[in-house]
Amino acid sequence: MRFAGQVGEGTFKQTFKVLNAQDTPLALKLYKSVGSTGRDQREVKAMLRCQHENIARILAVEKVANAGEEHVAITEEFFLGGTLSSKGQLSLKACKAIGAKLIGAVGHLKELGLVHRDIKPDNIMFRADGVTPVLTDFGVVRDLADSSMTPTWAPRGPGTPFFAAPEQLNNEKSLIDWRTDQFAIGVTLAFSMYENHPYKMGRTSGLEILERVAAREQPGDWFVTKAEQDGVPVLTRMVAPWPIDRYRKPRILGQAWDQQKG
Repeated sequence: MRFAGQVGEGTFKQTFKVLNAQDTPLALKLYKSVGSTGRDQREVKAMLRCQHENIARILAVEKVANAGEEHVAITEEFFLGGTLSSKGQLSLKACKAIGAKLIGAVGHLKELGLVHRDIKPDNIMFRADGVTPVLTDFGVVRDLADSSMTPTWAPRGPGTPFFAAPEQLNNEKSLIDWRTDQFAIGVTLAFSMYENHPYKMGRTSGLEILERVAAREQPGDWFVTKAEQDGVPVLTRMVAPWPIDRYRKPRILGQAWDQQKG
């Protein structure tokens, strides 16, 4: 493979664009520190279990030596359609199409007992057609059958706070399940459509929004009204502060999403 440059860097790994013998672009992800947390192994294990058109696929896994240390490297498909963040403000039609695909992807994760915990615009990429969304970056995935890697005393759970559900922000492990991802999808779609967080009130800052979510206040009245007017009231229930008030099963959420008007 030939390197074509670095395209990104996160907390746990670096991502490079590489070209294979046929000049097909691929994504090579190199973990920064093998064995220090075990999250690299959990990510690879989780992704290898997934078989869904809207979830990123691992093409190869290998170990490489660098500066006397051994690192895990994974090769994935390279997404030429960019990220959801790069799409700018979504139309209602685009929101509904993307939402249906993401709900299907999370339904697949639920069947496997997995919770992504970091669904956000930057982790939703598109294939070359520009319309097929793919959920990527399983760096903080939770396998509900495994022990938790987050200390019980930690004030916050892993993930990106701006898109996290209350139970994730508050590190309430017993409440973490697929509905945590449901909340994140709701916030992601709402932000992509309205360029505001559903819990934003007036001129509240980002920190104040997080405080409102963590305190389990209700979404902003503007959001509830706008979602109703646009024919996507399902979004309001998806971002309910308590998991029990969200959709109980992916199948039920999917049906409600497909039946929306507008």
